Amino acid sequence: MRVLATTAFVFLAPLQALAQGTGAPAAPDWSGFSAGLQAGGAWGSSSWTDHFAGDIGSHVASGALGGLQAGYDRQTGAWVWGARADASWSGLAGSHQDAVFGYGPVPQYDREKVDFTGTIPARLGHAWGPALVSVRAGAAWAHARYSLEGYYVAGQEFTAASTIRWGWTAGLGIEYGFAGPWVASFEYDYLGMGSHRADLSCTTSQACRDVGTDPISIDVRENFHVLKAVVAYRF
Repeated sequence: MRVLATTAFVFLAPLQALAQGTGAPAAPDWSGFSAGLQAGGAWGSSSWTDHFAGDIGSHVASGALGGLQAGYDRQTGAWVWGARADASWSGLAGSHQDAVFGYGPVPQYDREKVDFTGTIPARLGHAWGPALVSVRAGAAWAHARYSLEGYYVAGQEFTAASTIRWGWTAGLGIEYGFAGPWVASFEYDYLGMGSHRADLSCTTSQACRDVGTDPISIDVRENFHVLKAVVAYRF
């Protein structure tokens, strides 16, 4: 929550200057559809628990992301409300040396790769001239791949699973209308993905009788912070 409060202060501080600045664009009508491109980065914690061995460690995952967003808003006076949906390719990744099986003759490493993320929030905002500040909350999702490597052969993956995770999001943003229907914005989102079970299936014959069998069950608890810039067009 301290991250949300700090980010809110950073976003709100420039508003007075934006609203009172000379030569500011005319206040736009925020009602209607919009679509745009987004790019930024994400980071967060990932804690792993093996159903047999218990706590097997944690790491910080980080990476860049970029994608699309679209939404619809209505405006009454200075108040704006609506809904958004976005989806991004993600390079979010991280790994750690396994806390239980990572210290034998061949250390084991636990890895993750989040290749897609998205949110579906409702939002409420207040406009000051060409600027709009909004808060939002809703659903979040991520497509992730979890894998274990080493233990049998150094550097070789021996079990993995891919899954779509669902969680919740809360965030805020500041937008500024310029050049007619064009809008630039800076946004922060917190993605609370919670704890999720993944059944990792064998991917190499050294680790099992038949590839695709003998699953290893783990619980992964993770949460992410996302910062992104957006350029959108209002229809």
